Amino acid sequence: MRSSTWFRLWTRTPWVGVVLLGACATDELKLAPPRAEVPWPIPQVAPAGSAGQSGDRVLPQPGQQYALPELIDMAQRSNPETRQAWEQARQAALAVGLAESAYAPQLSAEVLGGYQHTPLPIPATLIPKGYFTSDTRELVPALALKWLLFDFGGRAGAVNAARENSFVANVAFTGAHQKLIFTVSRDYYALSAARGKLRAAEQSLKTAMVVEDAVTERRKNGLATTVDLAQAKRQTAQARFNRERAIGAEHAAYEALINSMGVDPGVPMEIAEASEQPLPNLPESTVDRYVRDALSSRPDVVASLGKVRAAEAGVQKERASHYPTVALAGHAYQNLGDLRSEGSPWYSVDKPGGDIGVMVSLPLFDGGLRKARDAVANSELAGARAGLEQARDAAIKQVRDAYDNLKTSLAECAAATALVDASQSAYDSALDAYRHGVGTYTSLVNEETALAQAQADLASARSDAMTSASALAFATGSILRGDERPSMN
Repeated sequence: MRSSTWFRLWTRTPWVGVVLLGACATDELKLAPPRAEVPWPIPQVAPAGSAGQSGDRVLPQPGQQYALPELIDMAQRSNPETRQAWEQARQAALAVGLAESAYAPQLSAEVLGGYQHTPLPIPATLIPKGYFTSDTRELVPALALKWLLFDFGGRAGAVNAARENSFVANVAFTGAHQKLIFTVSRDYYALSAARGKLRAAEQSLKTAMVVEDAVTERRKNGLATTVDLAQAKRQTAQARFNRERAIGAEHAAYEALINSMGVDPGVPMEIAEASEQPLPNLPESTVDRYVRDALSSRPDVVASLGKVRAAEAGVQKERASHYPTVALAGHAYQNLGDLRSEGSPWYSVDKPGGDIGVMVSLPLFDGGLRKARDAVANSELAGARAGLEQARDAAIKQVRDAYDNLKTSLAECAAATALVDASQSAYDSALDAYRHGVGTYTSLVNEETALAQAQADLASARSDAMTSASALAFATGSILRGDERPSMN
């Protein structure tokens, strides 16, 4: 009766376990949104001002004007992207230590304890029922040693791959700084262009008001028509609208700069003018020289080369898995045990023991696991080589584009400067002629519009030239040298 009861319990136990596991699994549905038609309310993960927010950022000092070098320095200390890249480089360095730990012996403390009730067969001539029962209870504390002695380069491949990945992470960290410097420089010069266009819009408004005053004066003397006066007022209104639009563009450019720096947008910051900075010089060497410099210095190209070496080490690691490993294994333990049979008194033991040996392991069959890992490693190597080729092609294109843009923007700057001078002279002459009754209002308005456009074009051309110089330094990987206008003889 008792054995049948145990049999029924045993046969039902797996189903009980399945039911319990199913109940636990379905209980996790409470983590999902309860209804399909109602959006899930997103909780506030971190309160404002917590770690990782404004507390990690450098605050600008009131009353201090920040030029580009100070802005770059503040960005490098405040931008979260560079801090994230730094942490990733630290993680990759720690991964090298993890891989190197495979060379050290592994020592662990183990404790085995338990109770065993065992029926054992015995000849019926000794015990009529043909078996006897034995009870054992043991506690075995032990020190276990395992030391991998030889593995045909598997550990070496893992360490080499980890070192190359650490190198890639370090290069990526430098690349993050270079990208940040270029972004801040680009947005700084974009703000300068927006300010230049705002000044041009304000000057255009003043010019339109001067023209309106001149038309009004001539209208009083009967020398201008009502149409001329209406057109002059429309021109002033248009100039006022253009100024408001320029103000909005200047605010947007300021916010873009603050965002790229990673500083607190709620703290006002005074940005120094860049309009008085000297223009960059023309490139002193051929574009091929810049291309060669880029292929040896650009972080993305260098990192891609590191990824190739890491993938090669990964292939070496997977190849080693096809060969045997040799390891030293041993135990030192203390056997604390008791034994009794058929209700006899307990017999005890409290003695040390141990074992040591050399274990050779040769994989024979694993369902294609090693073959699949080989294929993955070789695919990663092929992808890394393709990525290196792509990075080189992209570097060459970016360098050539930046080189051409710099030369073009400098030529545009010179042309825009001459255009502003010519437009100012033409406007002054047209205004003087109109005031003396020998010029037409149409000519005056045309010259007024041309002057405003020329001033805005000059501001854009200066910004493009400065940005192009930074882009060339960024494309060649030399922007960290403290000069956003690279010059190579």
